[in-house]
Amino acid sequence: MNILLTGYRGFIGSHLKQKLERKYNLCCIDLKDGKDLYDCPLDITPDIVIHLAGKSGVRESVKNPSAYWRNNVEVTKRMLERFSTARVLYASSSSAYEPELNPYAMSKHICDELARVHSNAVGMRFHTVYSETPRENMFIHKLLNGTLEYVTQHRRDFVHIEDLCDAIEILINSDVTGILDIGTGVAVPVQHLAPNVPIRLNTEHERSFTQARIEKIQSLGFEPKYDVKKFLTNQGITNII
Repeated sequence: MNILLTGYRGFIGSHLKQKLERKYNLCCIDLKDGKDLYDCPLDITPDIVIHLAGKSGVRESVKNPSAYWRNNVEVTKRMLERFSTARVLYASSSSAYEPELNPYAMSKHICDELARVHSNAVGMRFHTVYSETPRENMFIHKLLNGTLEYVTQHRRDFVHIEDLCDAIEILINSDVTGILDIGTGVAVPVQHLAPNVPIRLNTEHERSFTQARIEKIQSLGFEPKYDVKKFLTNQGITNII
């Protein structure tokens, strides 16, 4: 099976590449290699496209919404149209459930609307992804390295990167299309993970509650192996509620 993987040098893409390259023929593209998917040549014919490239982050999207339109909406549209004979699995987000909150969420919502008219599309609504080496400056990263300054009253569905990659591989080997959540199905209060840290109440543009609807991915055989509280306890975080 020939797979095109975009964004392979990112947090999720780098983990997924390691998992898949032992089993599949991969062609990998990343902006860090000087290849802008907005207009770079795409002279390949993959069986499956896993499109992870794009811009993430709520706060940056508020400052620069046009970049999110270009890199998320326009590029995803190009991928769906260019590879119309392949299944295109693209990174969506739990943020797409409330697109009015910020430009990042809106860009993912529009991608999901595009997917509804492309029968080859699989919109993967990722929830809050973490690992032993999480994205820098995100909540889990700050918690693990002792730089967390505050928590919020949000509830989040935290999904480990290995579980996420397992779910993507299940999708590769299925014929499912449409939009589905990838998470654990459990919403964890963020403040329970760091109860001794001050609570910040003003968190504009962010969702207050996320919980993956995992029935669709479960029907394909997915079951998450990781629990975020057990994970953090194993990493030496001891005051979890």
